[in-house]
Amino acid sequence: MNLSHLYYFQKLAALESYAQASRELHITQPSLSNAMRSLERELGVVLFERVGRTSRLTDQGAEFLGYVNDSLGALEAGIEAMERHSGHAADGQINLGCIITVQTDYVPRTLLAYRMASACNVAVNVTESTTPELLAQLAQGKVDVVLAGRDGREAPGRFEYIPVVAQRIVAGMSAEHPLADRPWLTAADLTGCDILTYSHDIPLGRAVERVTRDMEPGRVSYSYRDESILAGLAASGSEVALMAETFFAHALDDIALVPLVSDEEPRRGLYHRIYLVHDTQRAHSFRVNHFINYMREVKTLKDPEADPLYLD
Repeated sequence: MNLSHLYYFQKLAALESYAQASRELHITQPSLSNAMRSLERELGVVLFERVGRTSRLTDQGAEFLGYVNDSLGALEAGIEAMERHSGHAADGQINLGCIITVQTDYVPRTLLAYRMASACNVAVNVTESTTPELLAQLAQGKVDVVLAGRDGREAPGRFEYIPVVAQRIVAGMSAEHPLADRPWLTAADLTGCDILTYSHDIPLGRAVERVTRDMEPGRVSYSYRDESILAGLAASGSEVALMAETFFAHALDDIALVPLVSDEEPRRGLYHRIYLVHDTQRAHSFRVNHFINYMREVKTLKDPEADPLYLD
């Protein structure tokens, strides 16, 4: 039994006109007539009868139409479901992992821009975690892409890193701190200060540690995972927090954020990069590939200044 013949039968049953049905099906009227005769011979029943200029279903034809509608409806629902799974549907789905510092501002803006640019309403499932945890989920296929830092400990060549965001490294401190009014600070300027910064188990923590090696600080606490606690502690105490300049820090009124620059002339701002990362060893759906290409072509990072110094 030809699947096309079932669609032809369904259309003719709805319109009751060979001429009109053939036009909408984009086939000739003799082709439609031959298809219906072939279907009737195979089933052994008469499906249509002539009533004036119309072709109406017989009782057997009406009964058969119920089965055809159910079957074709189930088939189309199955095709639609598989398209959603594969990402070939008009909207598709993306499982996105991200670090917390881009979840509130960058991710919503980027998804809105992508949906508008691609004229789709892609469903995005967002998972928030640290860079090491996100990269582990990416390797396991639990997420399609992640927005995270660069760990550097994964298998070489497995992940593609597309830089999309540069976060300035700043020294956060109480507005009353003696260094709070400086336009910028070098590592040497922080000699003797008690420093708060990120844990060693995240890439940014290991990057900032390389900066502190050039200092002669007081106590250094490598204990924190995001800027919310770093900014809060720095604003209310005497310590200096070395951290990325994110919305967390700007949410506080009584904190000073002083850019950290290189020791050598000319002064170069220090930055941490966030990447869109995907696993090159896994097959992606159409929608995920489309999103990756969009980010590569439209959202790739432009240097925030003439000669920035990236810590990753």
